[in-house]
Amino acid sequence: MPTPFFSVITATHLRSALLERALQSLRQQTFQDFEVIVVADALDTGTANVCAQQLREHDTFIKRSGQRGPAESRNVGMDLARGEWVMFLDDDDAFSPHHLQAAHRRITQPLSEAERQARVLYSDFEVLTENREQTPIVALSRAGSALKGQAATNLYLKNFIPNNALIYHRMALEGLRVDTHLESHEDWDFLLAVCSRHLPVYYEGGGAVVHKDYINPGTRRGTQTSSNDTTVIADFLHIYRRWRAPTPELQAQRQALVKSVGLDLPAFWF
Repeated sequence: MPTPFFSVITATHLRSALLERALQSLRQQTFQDFEVIVVADALDTGTANVCAQQLREHDTFIKRSGQRGPAESRNVGMDLARGEWVMFLDDDDAFSPHHLQAAHRRITQPLSEAERQARVLYSDFEVLTENREQTPIVALSRAGSALKGQAATNLYLKNFIPNNALIYHRMALEGLRVDTHLESHEDWDFLLAVCSRHLPVYYEGGGAVVHKDYINPGTRRGTQTSSNDTTVIADFLHIYRRWRAPTPELQAQRQALVKSVGLDLPAFWF
């Protein structure tokens, strides 16, 4: 079987309608040299039917066992990925039809030596606010988010790049795992692990779409008891300690950010 150019890893959990939308956005891509790897941490009839209808012969569907959550599902997906470049597309997000074409163009166009060495890429994205209580889902607003000009080192302060707006060369991911012990921010922690090797490089023209249900927040991941404010702050601090600020300026910014939520820690802590 030929090696695909891209591997797209989709973690899913009992949200067949959202999964169907994500997979349809892949079927609609103008660039089709990719494989899809769907990893479910639970299985129902809806998920099975969507995968049977939307996945192609060379795509992969896995129902895994063990701890639930997207972290381990992404790890399983990385183990199975065959593509030269790897993307993550969670079940509630999507890609515009031109997204993979724009990424392929950036990777294969004539570039300087420094640009050719880039192992992690990211682009702009859109945020689509919707109401998921209605069937079909009702879109309420759409807004673009331009990332050009943002210093990649600002990722050491907080994450500003959605998971589905990033593209990783498989060499950048060797030996890395998503931390299954974090209750929140596991995608940011993973990105910082990659940043310790390769800082992300911006390119224009991407089409990642982040869907948010602000009307019914209880349907979103991150609202369960395990992801309450106290846990989020604890995970934030854990990530700060694991991935130290590379400059004194970022140390000071971290200190100020943590102080704004009531924790007065010395700058050297960061």
